[in-house]
Amino acid sequence: MVSLSRRRVRRVIRRIEPWSVLRFSIVFYACLLVILIVAGAALWIVASIVGVVHNAEKFIGELFLLDNFRFLPFQILRATAIAGTILVVLGTGANVLLAVLYNLISDVIGGVEIVSVEEDQSTRTVV
Repeated sequence: MVSLSRRRVRRVIRRIEPWSVLRFSIVFYACLLVILIVAGAALWIVASIVGVVHNAEKFIGELFLLDNFRFLPFQILRATAIAGTILVVLGTGANVLLAVLYNLISDVIGGVEIVSVEEDQSTRTVV
């Protein structure tokens, strides 16, 4: 039988590297943007096949008394990509700004303390 010795370890996060936050945020938000665009395109295709898009175009045309109202899927996709790219840049900038702000506050109050448990398996008890 193996006996585990446990000890509590106190760690303090005093600094978050803004360069790491920048790289992680760009990749994270870019992945979210790709997922959003792929999921949106897949939903658009399914809605178009089922006829939901045509029904929505017809409803909006009747609602606003328009003779020929059509959604333009490639313009919607382009606008989504542009808006998503802007949000990636803004979200990344906000995250880096928050990391810098955390570092400034951490210099004053000392950071965030985390307590974890380390288990040591080197101590063995034979039964």
